[in-house]
Amino acid sequence: MSRAEKRYFTLHVKRNAVAGQSIHQLLFDAIAGMDVYDEERLLERFKGEAFTHRFAVTKRRLYEAILRSLDAFHSENSLDARIHRSLHQVRILYDRALYDDAVKLLQGVHRLARQHDKHPALFAVLEWEHRLAERDNYAHLEDEELERLAQQAHDLRVEQQEIDELWTLKSRLFMTLYRKGKARDNSMRESVARLLAMDPLKDKSEGHTTKARFLHHHIQSAGAFALDDLGACRSHLLANLALLRDDQGRTLQEPNVVLSVLSNLAFVCVALGLHDEALEHLKAFRNAPSDWNMPENEDLELKLFSTSYSLELGIYTRMGQGDRAMELVPSVERGLERYGTLLGPIRRAGFQYQLAYLHLMIGAPEETLRWVNRLLDELSAAESTDLAAAGRLLYLTALYETGKLDLLAYALRNTERSLKAWGCLHRFEPIFMRLMRTLLKAKDEEQRMRAFGTFTEDMATISKDPLEANVLDHFNALAWAQAKLGARSFAEVMREEAHRHDKAA
Repeated sequence: MSRAEKRYFTLHVKRNAVAGQSIHQLLFDAIAGMDVYDEERLLERFKGEAFTHRFAVTKRRLYEAILRSLDAFHSENSLDARIHRSLHQVRILYDRALYDDAVKLLQGVHRLARQHDKHPALFAVLEWEHRLAERDNYAHLEDEELERLAQQAHDLRVEQQEIDELWTLKSRLFMTLYRKGKARDNSMRESVARLLAMDPLKDKSEGHTTKARFLHHHIQSAGAFALDDLGACRSHLLANLALLRDDQGRTLQEPNVVLSVLSNLAFVCVALGLHDEALEHLKAFRNAPSDWNMPENEDLELKLFSTSYSLELGIYTRMGQGDRAMELVPSVERGLERYGTLLGPIRRAGFQYQLAYLHLMIGAPEETLRWVNRLLDELSAAESTDLAAAGRLLYLTALYETGKLDLLAYALRNTERSLKAWGCLHRFEPIFMRLMRTLLKAKDEEQRMRAFGTFTEDMATISKDPLEANVLDHFNALAWAQAKLGARSFAEVMREEAHRHDKAA
């Protein structure tokens, strides 16, 4: 809780305190003074108090008191809360037979809800309009008004159905992407293409509402990303950014909407080699809380940490700028410690993979093993087969780099079985594991260099295959092999490739 929220809670409980004393305030102050919640210390401190005999009930009541205080504190900051309160006031006026006053207040609620496309509130307003029309046996209702209400109900249902269809389609697409990653075979491409074809706004210039248009571009950008059409992905993201700016927070007011568009734009621009534009979007992302007047809370802090650091790590790693990426590592480690499971398994594993990959790039494979082991221990393939598979391949690479060849032979067999079970044996994976098997058998440096040479030749065709090239987004094994062949650092080759990509873009 912020300082202002804590002060408000103190005032809130004082209004309900008995004889100037409050159990809620005592417990609240005691818990707020702890760095880490310790129930044994609390019980010891208040062992003479009666409320410790049913401490679970006491904690629940404190929790409810805090929620009521926060509800009151933020009542003016939430559009939904203001609309709900106004609707409750309509009921109060209606129950007192102050029908004209109720109608006037309801008209204001309708304007506010319509301005922000709050469809649940608009349906609630419509329900009250029906009740007010029925008063006095429809004495105040004319045919024109009845037609207006019927048309309003029809339009609302059409708009809501369109939004519901788009949301369901978006969710199906994102569930597929989160669990499987980019399309690596024709079956996946066809599946994504079918979902995109189901978009009800695909062949329309505009949808009925701002929210519908936003969902349309959101779906199309994600689908284009899955199909590796990054140019189209960027175009749809830019269209959504323009929608957000035109909307001025009326409809698409959730902070995560703005943050997701800016962060996705930065990521896609890096992949396109538009590094300057990517850094501009990253800067806009960091300035978004103040530029868009976002409410400061723990959820926003979590989003800013998880997205901004992940983005910046990705940008500098792709550019081969290991020194700049390493400057972020202490902050990332503190964030992982602080937020823990709040990040969710996929986001946490994403950080672990990035840190493992970064350390491989700068020539610290022991650290790569440490981070990739954490990833493989904590992430299940069901949560993200794409990330789990990439982690397995990075693990093999780190074992080779650290000279743990006995473990590599065992891990290679396990990896092949796992990838086969997960359906992740495409063209790249067998070629990479063949390289590892050849390196295990190599007796001298000449044989090892010959193995790396064969691998780079095989990868020449892989890197031109749109279904396979995106595997290098996770682990640029081709750059790693080229570094071995040229007796150069992995980071140096990555920098050169980023420079070529930047010039081409």
